[in-house]
Amino acid sequence: MSLINRPNPVPHLQRLYQTNTHVPIYLKKGGDKFVMTAFVGLMAVGLTGSLYGATKMARGVKN
Repeated sequence: MSLINRPNPVPHLQRLYQTNTHVPIYLKKGGDKFVMTAFVGLMAVGLTGSLYGATKMARGVKN
């Protein structure tokens, strides 16, 4: 019965999220900074590729 004997993480997480810091809520847990960095990086690459393709189309360049 490992489900019954597990420690309750809620008090620890409440203290973590309710501390008065200037860090955004989505970056307060441990690995969230890596996930956000990867997401923003992929979003920047996609936006750059889209803008590059749109400018090529506007100029009428083929290949």
